[in-house]
Amino acid sequence: MKRSTIAVLVAVYMVLGVVAVAPFASWILTYGCGAEDDRLAASLAALGILDAHPAGATPQEGRSSSCENDDRITTVVQTYRASGPRAELLSFYREAAIRDGWTPPPEDDGEGVGCFTKSVGGRTVELSVWIPEAIGEEHADDYDVDVSSSPEGGGWC
Repeated sequence: MKRSTIAVLVAVYMVLGVVAVAPFASWILTYGCGAEDDRLAASLAALGILDAHPAGATPQEGRSSSCENDDRITTVVQTYRASGPRAELLSFYREAAIRDGWTPPPEDDGEGVGCFTKSVGGRTVELSVWIPEAIGEEHADDYDVDVSSSPEGGGWC
């Protein structure tokens, strides 16, 4: 085989290799959460709804945040310890959320606080209040207020 033919074949295989590997390499280098998600967590943590709580409910520790690598959904959670009945908590947060501009989901039953949405900085943010169902569960009187979003907008709902 002539040297020029070998050189052409090598060049063709190199180009094919780059074309085949480049998308995978790009995915590996950009996969997961990064600085943009850290900035998103900081902006979510500043939302006033995370400070709202009924009289007698006390914040537990500081806010926590996490980012799910596959979907890049960032969640900020504030845990509180409740002193009143569950129904009063849900009523309090429902009223506070609506007063703060959060919108209930279309299938809303008028009782809970799950998947409320609000546009913040052009991005859809989702709000939920999670109260443990099981009696006897450790810290069963604790509940979480969480907000979530992603770089494209939208969270877990």
